[in-house]
Amino acid sequence: MRCKYCNIDVACESKVCPLCHEKLPIPENLDMPYQPEKAYPDKQKTPKRKKRKLSVTKLYVSIALTLFILSIPINMLTTPQLYWFAIVGVLVIYGFILIANTILSNNGIGIKIFWQAVGILAVLLTVNYLIDKQAPEDTDTWVWDYGLPSILIIASITTGIYTTIAFKYWSSAVLDTLIISALGYLPLILFVCKVIAHPVLAIISTCVSTVIIIFCCILGRRTLISELKKKFHV
Repeated sequence: MRCKYCNIDVACESKVCPLCHEKLPIPENLDMPYQPEKAYPDKQKTPKRKKRKLSVTKLYVSIALTLFILSIPINMLTTPQLYWFAIVGVLVIYGFILIANTILSNNGIGIKIFWQAVGILAVLLTVNYLIDKQAPEDTDTWVWDYGLPSILIIASITTGIYTTIAFKYWSSAVLDTLIISALGYLPLILFVCKVIAHPVLAIISTCVSTVIIIFCCILGRRTLISELKKKFHV
């Protein structure tokens, strides 16, 4: 600003002239805060649209129930002597287990394989029941002789391979493998109880489970002891 008495320019923001000590004229906007121009414009916020997520499980349940309900009158009109709609119902339940407890689930490998085994066994038992009603002269022990041991053999081998590969999840995988492998002794117990008539697969299931349990105990001994201490708070 310029002093009207000395006619000199004052560069600093002073209210008094440093030469004549007279008051300087103060502009009206001198006390206003300085607002620098923004290098970039403000980002405009777009209104968020609510996304409606269609649940895969709900979609499956709707379609599966529709098919099951339609299968009942079709069964009664076409083959009333064979209740094959029961197989459709069991397959619907197995499909739900497959989607909810396996594909979309965050559970461990042991829980997923366990529910898969239960679902497949339920399907086999339903098929066995219908075959027994249709042809009662056939044997009704094939599920226990061949079905259950085969399921347990595949489950034990699958968890064993997963434990070998999944080093990052070794601590949780070892316990799951031991539990699934321990179920492999069930066919041998059923054979002793005279539920199983042909023990070939039961013996194979026992051998596979024994090998996998020994493998886990040798390679994961420290991890297994540590996890058991955590589980039982020792």
